[in-house]
Order: sequence, then structure tokens, then C-alpha cells
Amino acid sequence: MGKGTKFPSNKVLHGIRNRLSKGPASKLLPADASPIYRTKYAICRAIIIYKNERKLTQRQLADKIGENESILSKVTHYNFKEFTIDRLLKFLAKLYKNAEIKIKIAS
Repeated sequence: MGKGTKFPSNKVLHGIRNRLSKGPASKLLPADASPIYRTKYAICRAIIIYKNERKLTQRQLADKIGENESILSKVTHYNFKEFTIDRLLKFLAKLYKNAEIKIKIAS
């Protein structure tokens, strides 16, 4: 960052994260997220990248996956609490035929 540019304090960032996590906007992944949440987040991110790279509308993406648009809205805004990893993987597999999940063991 250049001179005179200040990065927001942790208190300000925490407040922003808190407000964003309660609204209909895209959810942020908490720093202390569980491995399950991290996996769901990564799958949703891959779906969003697919959508954005191909410049698809949410409706086009929903049609491609075979789900309704409201379901895909939740996925593309990281509102994945109601989804299992299996279900998200099924969505991903309809977009990427050779999709894989790799497990990394932290040391």
C-alpha cells in the first residue's frame, strides 16, 4: 500500500464481516471455519468461477445444473448451510465432468 493508505483495523473488519454475514449478500468464510465449511465454500467458489468465466446468468447456470434459480442463488452467494457436500458435488459434477476433491492434511 502506498503512503497515507491505511488498512482498516481488526475491529472495523470484524464489524464489516459481521454485517455481511447477516444479509442476503455473499457470505464470507470465517477464519475459524470448520473443514466442512471450507469444503463447501471451495465447491461454491468453483461453481461461481465456472459461471463467471462463461458469462452465464444465474438462470442459465441453474438450467445447466438442473436446479431452480433460487437454489443456485444460495450457492452463488455462499449460503450453503442447508446443502450437504454431496449435493454441492453433484452440482459441480454437472459443470466439470472430471471434478475431484483432494484432501490436504495440515501438519
